[in-house]
Amino acid sequence: MNPIQPGQITALVLAGGRGSRMGGVDKGLQNFNGTPLALHTVMRLQMQAGGLVGDLMINANRNLSAYEAFGAPVWPDTLSDYAGPLAGFMTGLERCETPYLLTAPCDTPLFPLDLAQRLAQAFEDGSTEIAMAAAREADGQVRTQPVFCLMRVNLLESLVAFTQAGGRKIDRWTDQHRTVVVTFDQPGDDPRAFCNANTLAELHVLENS
Repeated sequence: MNPIQPGQITALVLAGGRGSRMGGVDKGLQNFNGTPLALHTVMRLQMQAGGLVGDLMINANRNLSAYEAFGAPVWPDTLSDYAGPLAGFMTGLERCETPYLLTAPCDTPLFPLDLAQRLAQAFEDGSTEIAMAAAREADGQVRTQPVFCLMRVNLLESLVAFTQAGGRKIDRWTDQHRTVVVTFDQPGDDPRAFCNANTLAELHVLENS
């Protein structure tokens, strides 16, 4: 039996970046098969197996009204100057009213519909604090996907201390905690599931794959 019950997870869409490698455009609002990337992420989080995801929110730093149109609360970073995904994590943990927070970036529109369910299984061990996804890439290597994390909401204090000390790297922070890596390389797993679009060219390739 899954240790996390339906509705105990709040999902957070990370859409607060600069979009530097896309020429500065707001990445989450770029279309993928005719629908904005961030809206794809919202819909896939709402469709997560097992009903584990209850609340949903979006972290964005510009075009807030456009993101609000996707039907979820939108919260900007509390850290200044586009401080990266950890700033989004912090915003999510500050606003989260459930025991767990699930993060997903806005630029990976094919991530698994059982992401929450499989990450939640890592919490069968009561000492687990964070579950992080990993995937096998085209070169055969398994690499972690640190922006796809399920974490206990009580980690906020730790994250505040880490960022106040100048920390910005997700894995440097998760290394401080009991982090379980969950690899998505089972038969039937889509090899494109964790392919992200950093550039418009990559987005078009993903659309046509």
